[in-house]
Amino acid sequence: MVDNSPNEKTLLIEPSYSSDTGIISLDGETTSTMDGSSGSSPPLLVWIGPALVCAFAYALYNIFVKKSSDSIHPILGGVVLQFVAALFGSLLLLVIVVKEGMDDVHYDRSGILWSVLAGLAVGAAEMLSFLVMGMGAQAMQVIPVVIGGSVMFGTILGWCWLHEVLSMQGWIGVLGITVGIGLVASDPGST
Repeated sequence: MVDNSPNEKTLLIEPSYSSDTGIISLDGETTSTMDGSSGSSPPLLVWIGPALVCAFAYALYNIFVKKSSDSIHPILGGVVLQFVAALFGSLLLLVIVVKEGMDDVHYDRSGILWSVLAGLAVGAAEMLSFLVMGMGAQAMQVIPVVIGGSVMFGTILGWCWLHEVLSMQGWIGVLGITVGIGLVASDPGST
């Protein structure tokens, strides 16, 4: 995709996979870009490893929130978490800019807007995580409800808002996750 409008940086798609840009091409045919604007999903082996590492990072995030939630106000916890995340991200961006230059950091107004909205959503989610964990609910119950609920809501929003599609197999999987959320959330645990 090449866009020469004055408010956007140029992003060229080349027939290869680049973990830096998220551009994937098989046999010269582009199948996915960072903005998800063309083609179908990349092959499972391309994305499953980073996705599992991301899932592990979310698991650590939730355990760390649970460990801290009894000792910090939910909003202060969310602010500290976001500050550390912003500092970490800023350092990574600085490394990229120093190593490759600002020309390799593509963005446009739409990307900035959606990033701001994502920040608002994750900020609310973080503070609510501190709040719920601070209520004394077990992490073993809260984490599956939050993460599984995110899968459920994300799938529905992806279908309604982004016009993405799943086969019957995928919808059965989402239903299984939803049933699993209900079973985990309603488990009284041992006393």
